[in-house]
Amino acid sequence: MAEVPPDFRSQSPSSDATLRPADVAARSDGSDRRGPAAVPPSAAAPSFPLDPPLVDVRIPVKAPHAAATAYSRNALMHRFPDAEVGDDLHMLFTEPGKERQSRLSPDVCVALAVPRRSTRADYDADLLGPPDFVLEVLSRSTWEHDLGRKLDCYQQLGVRECLLFDAAGENLAGADKALWGFAMTPERREPLEEIALPNGERGMHSAVLGLWAYVAERTPPAAPGETWALTLRWHDPATAADLPDYDQARAEAQAERAKAQAERAEAQAERAEAQAERARADAAERRIAELEQRLRGLSDTA
Repeated sequence: MAEVPPDFRSQSPSSDATLRPADVAARSDGSDRRGPAAVPPSAAAPSFPLDPPLVDVRIPVKAPHAAATAYSRNALMHRFPDAEVGDDLHMLFTEPGKERQSRLSPDVCVALAVPRRSTRADYDADLLGPPDFVLEVLSRSTWEHDLGRKLDCYQQLGVRECLLFDAAGENLAGADKALWGFAMTPERREPLEEIALPNGERGMHSAVLGLWAYVAERTPPAAPGETWALTLRWHDPATAADLPDYDQARAEAQAERAKAQAERAEAQAERAEAQAERARADAAERRIAELEQRLRGLSDTA
């Protein structure tokens, strides 16, 4: 079993996920780190209804968060073309004893047995069943919610795997790592083990997706006040290659097309110049022929 931060082991998933300023775990070097009071892989499981009622937190996304979400959405959509893969879908579900549906918005979710609908904005878990896999990209504004009550809810709904990614490398959960996750049933939550991957990196295997997830790059802040930018990648053992970054590939293809168009325009301009040069040369040759003919005429008359 993977090593789990002490903060995670010591709490029950059914406890309150709201952090108070006093909820601080000490590092071994004496500095402080904040850790969620309810992010455990324990055998205990939360039960509906969640009290107070679950309301999802929505915030403006920042660059590392948006990049990780877009890459995973596009890569998984191409990897599973017949499955429902969504980002920021409104997942609707009914808690026992309530008439109105509650709502969550996973950063990325995959429902392998649900046919894809390009127009889907809401995912009704009451009708379609829970997604098989969820990715949450943590942010400073929502990480407590994502790792606490939101994770509890995914577990009770029947989501089989949840991967959590700290895209800015801010050590938000006090876990001293940027990527971790859980295999879940409504009764148990087990941490995914970090191991050596076939590509030589260290990451985690998603049994649900049949893929490996790992942190490929760590880009330091470009200016004071900015955060690190960590790059999440999915590795496919079937092809022994990472799933492509389709946004990057699209941008590169557009750049290649623009370059090709510029080269074609330059070639056309060169051909036009060459044609003009040939026309000038032909005109000069005709002029020379005319002058030579006139000279011969003058010689004959002399």
